[in-house]
Amino acid sequence: MMRSFLRTLLLGGALVATGAGGQAAAPSGFFPVLVQAPGDDTPQLLGAAAGGRWRTVAGTLPNLKGKEKYLRRSLGGPAVAVVGGRPASFGEPCADASAVPVNPARTSGQFQLFTAAALNARPRPVTALPVGNETYRQIVRTELLRRGLKNPNVQVVGLTRSDLDGDGTQEVIIEATSYAGREGIFPPPIGQPGDYSIVLLRHVVRGQVLTVTLGADVAPQTPVKANDSMETRPLATLSRLAGIADLNGDGRMELILYGAYYEGSSYTVNEWTPARGLTATPLETGCGV
Repeated sequence: MMRSFLRTLLLGGALVATGAGGQAAAPSGFFPVLVQAPGDDTPQLLGAAAGGRWRTVAGTLPNLKGKEKYLRRSLGGPAVAVVGGRPASFGEPCADASAVPVNPARTSGQFQLFTAAALNARPRPVTALPVGNETYRQIVRTELLRRGLKNPNVQVVGLTRSDLDGDGTQEVIIEATSYAGREGIFPPPIGQPGDYSIVLLRHVVRGQVLTVTLGADVAPQTPVKANDSMETRPLATLSRLAGIADLNGDGRMELILYGAYYEGSSYTVNEWTPARGLTATPLETGCGV
């Protein structure tokens, strides 16, 4: 139920545009995918691609015997070769989520994506841009004003550029987050006035720049009173971009989106094209109550 809630949040703002990129035939083989959040010790299994089809976590587990070879990347970072171990369930209440140890292990302050070493998961460059870029700060400010924040505290926390669909035009993903109180990467239980987390995708169609909302949580402007209960207020939910890679070898790169609330987190893998917008795949994982 928690993952369904976060999937709804992350996909709810998707915008459908026009245009399309090319698609190649998916290569044969079995290509598992892992992801690791900032501060986590061990990656989680997201699923796999095999023969041009997606496999869920449950459908992937029987094929993981340990000693699988992966390439680990952060957004815009170089690839590092690692070897995976045998998966193990997190146990209740997250029995359907599985950890996969890797060697060498690394705890990072950034999201880490692990793709099969035999797969060309980065057919085009993925570049992390400086988050102080004033042009993108103003884009976030305009979006937050449109959503009702009168004087937003603009905090761009991620800025990533890549040609996702291989049409020769670069897309830019903007991540912006500001919470008055939170613990590590997790947001507080309830957003205070002015709190927000938003992920935007900027792309060009026939010379026109369009903005797609990949995830958004903007706190109501009314103050939270001491006797308010969480049942009558929306949960604060963080949205982030966890990775960009071609996970099935079709030439288009998927977006791995991360969502978190104060008691749990979730990942979803999404395909994106200008023609169809954002489309969820069966690859997902998460843990929470």
